[in-house]
Amino acid sequence: MAYSTLPIAGVNLNSATTVDFALTNGSTAEVIPAFGPIGAETFASDGKRYVFAQAGAAISASTTVCAINASTFQVAATGGAYTSPGVALASGDFAWFGAASV
Repeated sequence: MAYSTLPIAGVNLNSATTVDFALTNGSTAEVIPAFGPIGAETFASDGKRYVFAQAGAAISASTTVCAINASTFQVAATGGAYTSPGVALASGDFAWFGAASV
C-alpha cells in the first residue's frame, strides 16, 4: 500500500475522501472535501505522483486509464494515464489518482 513521502497531513491514497459539508453559494451548490485543495500533488512510496481530483462520473476501482482535466481537476475514466484508488468512486467523489507509470 502506497503512502505519501512528503510532509503533508491528511493524505490517504487508497480511498475516496469524504465531503466535510455542502453549501449553497447563491443558486450553486458547492461541496467541500475533507482534504484540499483540489489539484494538490504528492509523491508516494511507490515512486508515483498522485493528484487530488474529483470523479466526473462513476469510476471502477483501480481503473488505469483515468484522465484529469488540468483546469477543473475533474476525472474521466478513459483516455488518460492515471490510476484510480482501489475503491469504486461515485460521480463527485474526491480521491487521489496516481500516475500510471513512474
